[in-house]
Amino acid sequence: MNKRIKIAFSIIVLILLTLSTLSIASAMTVKSVEATNFQPGSQQEITIEVKNTLDDDTEDVSLTLDLSKLPFTIIDSDSDDIEISSDDTEGFDFTIKASSEAKAGDYQIPYTLSYKNNETTAVETKTGTFSLTIEANPELVYTVSTEKAIVGSQGKITLKIVNKGLGDAKFVDVKIVPEGYTLLSEAENYVGTVSSDDSQTASFDVIFKDKNPTLTAQVEYKDFNNEKTTKTVTLPLTVYSTEEALALGIIKPDNTPVYMGIGIVIFAGWMIVRKIRKKKRINKAQGK
Repeated sequence: MNKRIKIAFSIIVLILLTLSTLSIASAMTVKSVEATNFQPGSQQEITIEVKNTLDDDTEDVSLTLDLSKLPFTIIDSDSDDIEISSDDTEGFDFTIKASSEAKAGDYQIPYTLSYKNNETTAVETKTGTFSLTIEANPELVYTVSTEKAIVGSQGKITLKIVNKGLGDAKFVDVKIVPEGYTLLSEAENYVGTVSSDDSQTASFDVIFKDKNPTLTAQVEYKDFNNEKTTKTVTLPLTVYSTEEALALGIIKPDNTPVYMGIGIVIFAGWMIVRKIRKKKRINKAQGK
């Protein structure tokens, strides 16, 4: 008895799974989306192919996109109600513009597909998503600054990387080649990600040897498509002599010897005055 119940239960489950599979397989579906990658601020016409896999024809087929929370705008659309025969495919055209301030990335576009089945005359709807991509490249600019840039002194060189592009620069790595200074820290500095409209710095401890050194840096990073870019950055540095640094007020003069000399003179004067007073006291005691 238990065996018969198990067999019957298995048959019922199999039937339900088969019906479910047929229901999923037979439906109105978005077959494909014809679109290229967007650039921020660009627009293009995309075509969304809808396939009727039902056994019956459908009419009043419409497709709507929900872009309310996305950096896209529909400029024009051809989504009028149409008829799609069984096992046939029709295309819906949309002219879409990406926001000029859009960030690079993949965006899921929600859609609603509605249609009327000719056999049942019931209006049915189906929702889903498809992907559109916005790609943008980084645009890196560089500036350099120094600390205690005096010949013979230990100081610091800092390379500032500013991303003026709309795409992020990822896995940014900076490697410098010393020229006119001795490198005290590591020659390579991993920066990481320099986001759009942001900046990062790479600093190096050095001893300046010459008055006119050059920062030569090799900067590597990956763009939105994970393609590696390598650029050589060459920037002049301004380094001062000790005399120039004193004249410009970059460093303060060392007055220690002067203070020591003054201290010695004061001490010597105090010793002389003390000796004179002592001699006067002795003479007075002796009645001289």
